[in-house]
Amino acid sequence: MMRTLCFSLALLLFPMAGADRSGSKWELRKNEDGIKIYTRAVEGAALDEFKAHAEFNFPMEKIVAILEDADHFKDWMPNCSHSKLIKREGQKQYHYTITSAPFPLDDRDCYYRFSYEKTSNQVKINMDGLPDYGPKKEDMVRIPSVKGYWLFEKLGPQKTKITYQVLANPGGSIPGWLANAGTVDSPFNTLKNLRKRLES
Repeated sequence: MMRTLCFSLALLLFPMAGADRSGSKWELRKNEDGIKIYTRAVEGAALDEFKAHAEFNFPMEKIVAILEDADHFKDWMPNCSHSKLIKREGQKQYHYTITSAPFPLDDRDCYYRFSYEKTSNQVKINMDGLPDYGPKKEDMVRIPSVKGYWLFEKLGPQKTKITYQVLANPGGSIPGWLANAGTVDSPFNTLKNLRKRLES
């Protein structure tokens, strides 16, 4: 089975995650290790949209700091073989990632913009793919579109509620059934690895 895409964050999408759009009801697909993964079909989208929920016993600020450290996404995001911070502008962060794919599929790359909305008790990171931001490489497939968000809500000094929602299109030629498998595994492994990163 194809290894799940980084998705940085790497699963990606057509319409806007978190906004009203035509889609079916959310279906719970996985409930394991304190992490719940929901998916739903969205009209006009190649892949299902996913939404992940979890509560971590770590300060919100510590979790957000890991998402701000784009140079080290490769250390914990599934199949992310390269990650690099490009620049910061105010409450926006730009970074680049490469996601490894198994043979015979081509690796994927993408430029992202994270836009931060911060209050004392909540941080929302809106995620947008920027397919035309940088030069394309011949040996990779540029992820055509990404939009989603991370939401961190402070439940206490040492407890944070996490929501991670994305609708994805990895681009290139991947069977839909195979790519849709990643809409469950990718967010689950992303949150699981994030928790391990916090514990290390």
